[in-house]
Amino acid sequence: MAQVPSVSGVEMIEDGPIVVSNKVEFHIDIEASYQNPYDYDEVAITAVFSSPGGVEYVVDGFYMKEFSIDTENGNITPLSDSGVFKLRFAPPAVGEWSYQVSVQTKEGISIPFVGSFICTEGSVSQGFVRQISGNYLQFDNGEQYIPIGENIAWQDENAIIDYQTWLTKLSDNGGNFFRLWHAHWGLGIEWSDGWGDFAGLRSYNQRTSVYQDWLLDFCAAKDIYVMMCLQHHGQVSTTVNPEWNTSPYNVANGGPCVTTAEFFTDSLARAHTRNRFRYIVARWGYSRNILCWELFNEVGWTDSYDQIRGEVAQWHFEMADFLGTNDPYQHLITTSFARESQGSEVWSDMMFDFTQSHVYMNHGNLERAVAAPVRNYLEYFEKPTLTGEFGLGPNSALANEDVDGIHIHNSMFASLFAGGLGTAMSWWWDSYIEPRDLYYHFRPVSTMVEYIPFADYELSPGSGYVKGAPDDLSLVPTLDWSGIGDSLIVINERGGTVPEMARLGQFLYGSEWNTEFRSPPVFSVEYSDSGIFTIQTGENTGQNPIIAIYLDDELVLREVGSTRTEYQIEIPEGSHEIRVDNEGTDWITISAYIFEGIGSAVDVYHLISGDGSLAAGWVFNHQYNHQYIAANGQVPEIIDATLQVDNVLDGTYQITWFECLSGSVLETQQVHAVDGILEASIPDLSWDLVYLVEGITVNQDHVDIPAFEVSLFPNPVSVGDALTIELPQAAAGAIVITVFDVEGRLLFEERREALSLLSIPLPTTMTSGFYWIKVQAQDGIVVKPFIVK
Repeated sequence: MAQVPSVSGVEMIEDGPIVVSNKVEFHIDIEASYQNPYDYDEVAITAVFSSPGGVEYVVDGFYMKEFSIDTENGNITPLSDSGVFKLRFAPPAVGEWSYQVSVQTKEGISIPFVGSFICTEGSVSQGFVRQISGNYLQFDNGEQYIPIGENIAWQDENAIIDYQTWLTKLSDNGGNFFRLWHAHWGLGIEWSDGWGDFAGLRSYNQRTSVYQDWLLDFCAAKDIYVMMCLQHHGQVSTTVNPEWNTSPYNVANGGPCVTTAEFFTDSLARAHTRNRFRYIVARWGYSRNILCWELFNEVGWTDSYDQIRGEVAQWHFEMADFLGTNDPYQHLITTSFARESQGSEVWSDMMFDFTQSHVYMNHGNLERAVAAPVRNYLEYFEKPTLTGEFGLGPNSALANEDVDGIHIHNSMFASLFAGGLGTAMSWWWDSYIEPRDLYYHFRPVSTMVEYIPFADYELSPGSGYVKGAPDDLSLVPTLDWSGIGDSLIVINERGGTVPEMARLGQFLYGSEWNTEFRSPPVFSVEYSDSGIFTIQTGENTGQNPIIAIYLDDELVLREVGSTRTEYQIEIPEGSHEIRVDNEGTDWITISAYIFEGIGSAVDVYHLISGDGSLAAGWVFNHQYNHQYIAANGQVPEIIDATLQVDNVLDGTYQITWFECLSGSVLETQQVHAVDGILEASIPDLSWDLVYLVEGITVNQDHVDIPAFEVSLFPNPVSVGDALTIELPQAAAGAIVITVFDVEGRLLFEERREALSLLSIPLPTTMTSGFYWIKVQAQDGIVVKPFIVK
């Protein structure tokens, strides 16, 4: 007679008090009939946790084998040949929790086992990472989270030794993010029987699993967050990093799929995938240090993607819905594609919380190629975006030509200040960043992020320009294969383009082959003096390309296309239309389109709040790149240049300049915005600077900016005494209090919880005189004067 399942015991594994958002682990004893403890169709343990407020969280149990871990040498030792069932839960609220644990098999479902526990506040927990309405992420407690880090997709040798080394150096330099692949040579949990410790479908590798148990605990101690990539392209490919021949989904290895395409469509293959995802959520979903689930790495490299992109999209929708339904903690969900032209169906779906781009290009100004999809994705999909991978080429050799990591520095700043939710994430962690000890590049970004309220002000891309530093305009194509560029690009008198960050293809397609991708660019431009227009070709070509340049519809140049070559025509003064084409058989790559004497030597990546009251950005001497320095040595310093930004609320501002090698404050200035335009002198510039523009007194008549009244007393206040701020009921949540002197110099800033009365001790170093205090709340902003006597 079949055994009706039962839960015979639930033991809470206590290691100190139970704290909000921290892991609580339970050992579950059951009586049940099953063959495969990893198969949720055979045996499924489920707990329903009820919060003090009556909110229910449904959590799956999981089967595991236990190991002892030696963190000194990285060895793990099994404690028993048999395994145990466990539950892990992270309670999100203080108070008394109750739970009911049941087990279900094919014979039925058990009577629930009930219990309870008390959850305490403990140390302050930020909670899980969430998406907000703007372009950024934040924790449950409202603090912004800006990812700063790199890919560390797998270990080289021992996972514990390698990740301790790499993550400690990352954390010590301000990094707080890395990307982990579930690859079978790394920490993946499922692969074909006989390959290492793997045993086929629905049999999960317990050695790699226990390494991940340790890794997530280590990340929690270091405040590092993980993008967990659950599937990579090679697992479903016979051509690009092919792993299909050894895949457990392949019918040749006992799987259900004859072809790679069936991985996405076969019902049994999808059921196997859902079972694996369910186990992953059950075992590690409790961790607030998992930033997100990434369903696939570069799914566009899987076999015949262009022919089955609809089926691939449907697979993504099914799996995202499954995770959204079964993950009680609602981690963010994303994925990634091989090219910018792929994935629009998926990115447009609301189940995907942020988009992702991967950029590889051998160019001195790689940062432009990194920033372009950030801007484009923000515009087209209206959700946060991240540069999940970038590099100079298909291997680390090109990266190692940049011995100081200049392209790493530039790309991180460009992606963040182009509007990305975090920095761009370099790929070559073990063959470039680690051996050259380039972790110091993370520190200045981390330091400056603490000053800039990206999320609070919902910053988004704006318009900026640098005057007094004339140079040639160089437009760098960024779209990869099959990318369709903008057909008309208008270049204004200061080197700006419409559309901004115009889309240009790296491949200039010919007139006979691959014609479905043709998008030869036309430039509408005005030369104040006569000058040269140049096309720089790249490193690769197809068959018999022919470069053609038309000036105002008249053919001026037609030559056989060669790689690493410049093609030039002279442009007279005045307004002109320049049309570029490839009239040959097939494609040639383009490195840059260059317009002599138009533009600035300083690139501006500018962000601004919706009401125009706060802005931040990155100014960059674009000659400061590894290729220019290798060819020319010292980069000319830029002196007496002026930053101009548009759409700023009229008023008086403080602009703080940060030095980008250390992240320290370089200087502050008081500046004014008139008719929506703010100008500021740029400190002498060799490489790059970050700026933060904050309002001291602003004209609120021009926009509908929220405001509220506060009272200050005593006013005047004596040196060394406390200034009391009376807040209205409208000031909810956290507030930021900033004090400036009469010249607009920042004296101090602190974050407080909004109460009806706040006492602010004034530094004893303040002298008698006139000061400004700014109170910034979620519901508004107010600036008031006060006197110190």
